[in-house]
This record gives sequence, C-alpha cells and structure tokens, in this order.
Amino acid sequence: HQSAARDVALQKDMSDLRTLSMIAAGIGGKGLASIFRCLVYDYRHYSGGLPDCLLARARYCNSQTVDNSQTSSVVDLGDWIGESFSKESIEEKNVNSHIRMLYDRDDEFLGCSKNLDGPNSSRRAQGAPRIGNTKIHYTTFPSKLELQHSGRDVMVEIMFVEVKSANDRLDARQEDWLNVLDGVCNARVCKFEKTKVQKKKGKEKK
Repeated sequence: HQSAARDVALQKDMSDLRTLSMIAAGIGGKGLASIFRCLVYDYRHYSGGLPDCLLARARYCNSQTVDNSQTSSVVDLGDWIGESFSKESIEEKNVNSHIRMLYDRDDEFLGCSKNLDGPNSSRRAQGAPRIGNTKIHYTTFPSKLELQHSGRDVMVEIMFVEVKSANDRLDARQEDWLNVLDGVCNARVCKFEKTKVQKKKGKEKK
C-alpha cells in the first residue's frame, strides 16, 4: 500500500479509473482485444501511429420518458463520471492554466534558462517550483462505473480521429492503426483544407 501511494503514475490512473472504464466500454471487448493483439504482435511497429484524438460521448439508450415526452439524449459526463469532467476539476485546470501564463520566471529568457551553463543550473532545475500540478488525493479505487444514470441505461460512443493538414499524408503505422480500429469501432481522418481566403493570399504572393 505504501509503495502504491508513492507511485504517482498509478495514483493518476486510479484517479481516472471511471473515465478509463467509460472509454473501455465504448471501444468494446472486441476492439480492446484487437488493440492489445497488435501491441503484443509487434510492439515496435504499433507503439506509434495511434490517431491524434479520441472523442467520446455517452447517450441514454432511450431518449423518451414513459409519457413519450422528449428529453436530452446526451449524458452529462461531469454528473455521471465526475473526475476530470466535473466542474470543480475544469475550474481548477483553468486557474492553473492562468497561473502558468502569469507566473514570472526571472531565471528564464525566451523559454530558456539564463543560467543554463552555470554551475548551479542542474540544481536550480531540480528545485524549480512546479506550478499547476494537481495533487491526487485518491488512495483507494473509486466506485465502479455502472452503465446507468438517473435510472436509465447509458451507451458510450467512441471515435478515433487522425488530424491532417491539406498537404500531409498518413504514414504506414497510422494507416495500419486506422485499418485495425475502423474494423472494430469508428476511426476517421479529419483533413483540413485551405480556405478561399488562404488560397487567394497564396496566389497573390506568387
């Protein structure tokens, strides 16, 4: 128990366990098996190339009540999952983000340490304050995630998205992952194209 308390990575995973459970439910057993099979088969190849984004949402299986009145079909993740989706966590992240922006570091210039070559540079780097780190208070596993909310059944939808610019192409590992994921769950490529204004500016420069 004491060693687990010192393991920051384990504590972080425990704090997001309900979120991870939701993602696992959305991917499904078949999808998880396919992902793990790829990692076991050729970890060097499949250790990279996963899509950039993982989109997730939860919906009620039946969006109508007993009297057939329409209700919202999207589940509030902050109310159902909690953790990073809660209002308190989001507000804390916003505050920490503002603190990082406003924090004045006298020992830095243009993002680099002024005393990088100094004799005490390593000591200063080790002792530098870490702003915005969230303290994890979980010491035990959170409650098990049930696919129900407010007495109604919930289904989770997952989509993997690879983001590319207009001139960018998929490499071999990205193509392999998209083929694997698209066979067991939703996987798409989101390609950004130049707007008419950007195209016009490009022609004017030429």
